Amino acid sequence: MSRVLPLLLLSLTLSAQDAFRKLPDWAATVARAAQGETAPNQADAWVLLDRTEIAYVGSGEIRQRRFRLVKVISERGQGHRTFTLRGLGGKASKVKKLKGWNLRPDGEMVKLDQDEVVTIHDAGSSEFSTETLTGASLDRVVPGSLLAFESLESVESPLGPVAQEWIMESTPVRRWELEVAKKDGWFTNLKAVTISMEKYHFQPWITKVEEVQGSRLALSDLPALPKDEGGHPDLSGLLPMVRVWFLDPELATSRMWSSWNGLATWAEQNYVAKQVPATAAARGWSGVGGLKALHAWMGGALTYKQIYLTPERGWVPERSDEVGRKRYGDCKDMSCFLIAEASAMGFPGFPALASIGGAEINPADSPYPVFNHVIVALKLEQSLGFPAEVVTPRGRFLLVDPTDPLTPLGLLNEAHHGRHVMLCLGDGAQWVRIPDAAIQPSRLEMDLEGEAARDGRLVATLQIDETGDAWDLRSTAKALGTKGVHDRLVRDLLDLPPTGTVVVQGLGDPLDLTKPFHVKLRVDHPQGFRVNGSERELVGWGIPWPRGLIQKVGEARRYPVQARSFGERTVKARLKIPESVEPIAPSRAGETAFCAFSWEAATEQAGSRSTLTFRFQHRWKEANFGFDQREAGLQAWKKDRNLFKTFREEALAFKVLQ
Repeated sequence: MSRVLPLLLLSLTLSAQDAFRKLPDWAATVARAAQGETAPNQADAWVLLDRTEIAYVGSGEIRQRRFRLVKVISERGQGHRTFTLRGLGGKASKVKKLKGWNLRPDGEMVKLDQDEVVTIHDAGSSEFSTETLTGASLDRVVPGSLLAFESLESVESPLGPVAQEWIMESTPVRRWELEVAKKDGWFTNLKAVTISMEKYHFQPWITKVEEVQGSRLALSDLPALPKDEGGHPDLSGLLPMVRVWFLDPELATSRMWSSWNGLATWAEQNYVAKQVPATAAARGWSGVGGLKALHAWMGGALTYKQIYLTPERGWVPERSDEVGRKRYGDCKDMSCFLIAEASAMGFPGFPALASIGGAEINPADSPYPVFNHVIVALKLEQSLGFPAEVVTPRGRFLLVDPTDPLTPLGLLNEAHHGRHVMLCLGDGAQWVRIPDAAIQPSRLEMDLEGEAARDGRLVATLQIDETGDAWDLRSTAKALGTKGVHDRLVRDLLDLPPTGTVVVQGLGDPLDLTKPFHVKLRVDHPQGFRVNGSERELVGWGIPWPRGLIQKVGEARRYPVQARSFGERTVKARLKIPESVEPIAPSRAGETAFCAFSWEAATEQAGSRSTLTFRFQHRWKEANFGFDQREAGLQAWKKDRNLFKTFREEALAFKVLQ
C-alpha cells in the first residue's frame, strides 16, 4: 500500500499536465505555473493572465492581440465565460481573430466555434453609431474551468495610433502584461516613429512594477476592485491605466498628440472647414440682441441627437448648414452651427473641448483624446456683462453650451462646475477654468397648501418653482410635455402609493428662461398624514431622504469619498389638521460636510383642529475626501446620514394633544 499512494499522486499530476496540453501553449504554460498557488480569499474567479500586445505597423494602423486565462472558482465566477471587444466599426477597427477554450475540471475541452462569435453594430450610447461590440461565450463552464481567449484586432482610429489600457477589474489578477512595439514590414520603415507609454493612477493601487521603458510593463497579484463602495469620484480619474502613443512624423493625426497646441489646432481646423453661415444674415440678427435671438431660436428649433455614421464623426462636426437644415445634431454639430452663425454676426467662435460627467482633465497631463463634450467660445471685443465670460492672454471669450437650451445665454449648467475647458484657437490651445459665477443656480421652491382627514388622507395643492434643472422638470416638460412631468413626479419625486393621484393643473413654458419653471399640482395622498402609533406622520414631499449606505460594515474604505451634489431648496407648507397636534421638532438645524439645513414648524390651535405651518431650507454642498482622507470621508458620510435620518423622523412626526 505504501507504494500505491505515490504512484497515484504521480498519475494524477501527469493527468493534470496532460489536460493542460489541451490548452494553447501560452495558456498551458501559465496554468502549470499557477497550479500550486492559492487563489485570493473570497474570489469567485481568478485571472491568471491578462496580456495585451500592441504593435504599430505604419500608416496609422495598430495591431492589438489579447491573451486571457481565467480560472473559475465559484458559480458566480461563470460570467467570465464571455469575452468582449469594443470597436469603432467601419474601416476604423476590425476583429480579425477571436478564439476560446474551456478546459473543464473533468478534462473535457470545449472550444469556441466561430459561429458563436457575435458582432453587434450600433453598440454605442448614441442614437445612431458605427460603434461595434464583438463578443463570444464559452459553453458548459463550471467551477474549476480554465477559460482561455485569444484575439487579434486591427485598429485605424481617426485620431491616429493611440491606445489606452485599464488594468484592475472586479476579479483579482495574478499577472497583467502589456508589450508595445513597432513592426517594420517589407514596405514600411518605422525608424522615425517614437513610442510613448505613460502610467496613470498607479498609487495607491500598485506598488511593484516590472518595466522596460517604452516597451514592456508587467504587474503581479493585483487585487480586485472594491465592491459595494458608493460615494466615490468618477473611476476613470482614480484607477490605474496606461496610455500609449506611436508618434509617427508621417501622420498629421499622430503629430498633433505631441502637445495640446497640436490637438487644438487640428480641432479648430475641422470646425473652420465645416462652417457655412446661413441663418443670421437672412434674419437680420446682429449685436448682442442678435446673439440672444440666435440662442433662443436654437433652443426651440434644434434637437440634440447623436448620429455617428462614420467613425470620424466622433470627432468631426457636420457642416453647419446641414445642421440647420436637418434641425438636429450632437454637441460638435450644434457647436459648429453656433460658431458659423455667431461669427457672421461679428462674434468669432471657436470650439472648446470639455469633459463633463466624468473625470476632470488635468492640463498638465500629456495630450490624449479624453474630452467627451464640445462647447463654444465666442470672442468679445468688450464685455457683454455675462457671468460666463473669461479673460485670457488671447482675449475675452463668452462660453456657451449650445446643447443646453434650458440654461440662459451667459450661464452654464452644473455639469461644468469647477471644470477646465480647452479653447481651440487658430494658434493653439488656451486653457480656462469655468468661473463659479458662470454656473446657473440650482434651486427648488415648493409651496404646499392642503387639508388632512382623520383617516390620514391628505389633499393638497403643490406649487413648484424650479431654477435650473434641479428636479429635471423643465427638461422633462420640453421633451415630454405635461404627461412626462406627471409621470416623473409620480414615479420618482412624490413618494406616492398606487392609490394616490396627481393632476397637473398648470405648467410653465420650459423655454422661457427669464423666470423659474412653474408647475402647479393637485395631489391626493391616501396616507399623507397617517397614524403611527400615538403620533401622526406627515409625508415628506420635497424633503430629501437620508444618504444611502456607501460601505459594508467592518470593511476598510478603499475609494476616496466625494459628493458633487449641489443646489438648494425651500419647502413651505400650510395644512389644516382635523385634530389638535403639535410638532415634536418645532425647530432644528444642522450642518455637515455634505449639506446644511434648517426647519421651523408650528401649529395654531382652534378647538379640536389645528393649522400646521412649516418652513424647510436645505443646501447641498460639494465635498471631496482624497485617498489619504477616505476614512474621515466615510465617517463624515455616516454622520450626515445619521443626522438627517434622525431629523427627518422627528420633523415629520406630530403628537396629538389630549
